[in-house]
Amino acid sequence: MLLKPFILIIIMNKTLITMTHKALLLGFLLNSSFFFSQAISEHPVEAYSKAPFGAYASGETEKEILRVIDQFMIAVNTKDQRIFDKILYPDINRIVTNFEENGSTTTVIIDNDVSISKRMNPKNPNAHRERYWDAKIITDGAIASVWAPYDFYLNGVFSHCGVDLFYLVKNKDTWKIAHFGYTRNKKCL
Repeated sequence: MLLKPFILIIIMNKTLITMTHKALLLGFLLNSSFFFSQAISEHPVEAYSKAPFGAYASGETEKEILRVIDQFMIAVNTKDQRIFDKILYPDINRIVTNFEENGSTTTVIIDNDVSISKRMNPKNPNAHRERYWDAKIITDGAIASVWAPYDFYLNGVFSHCGVDLFYLVKNKDTWKIAHFGYTRNKKCL
């Protein structure tokens, strides 16, 4: 790594190296940079303490986070905009990855505020029922992620299943959803 600045100085000095050598050195530098950038996945990491890298939530923290996810499900199932306003940061997007029956996948990014105003409007006659289970919660201080399988019924008929992924941020002792996404799959059995 210390040789790179020295080599670059040589490359810039036209009198020391020919153009062919410059091209070879540049190619080497680019390839070696890629090689060194991959080192983190090919070599063991340092023996860091686990403390700064998060842990599975437990106790009161787990309960606080699950209360927010429970409120989210209540808001989906009742189309209650007031609950969404309380537990979601404004202006967030959601990412939805659809697993198609032919095996392909599509991913879309949806403006959550627009979607909620259309789909979760109490005047919308569709009945929603979403439920989750076996949530895995990882937290590190004021951030948390929740990974949970779910199923979704539309007007009492199974629609799809998948995994919900929520990213929460704690601000002034209150957890709120800062981002979420989910997979959508019709083949669940």
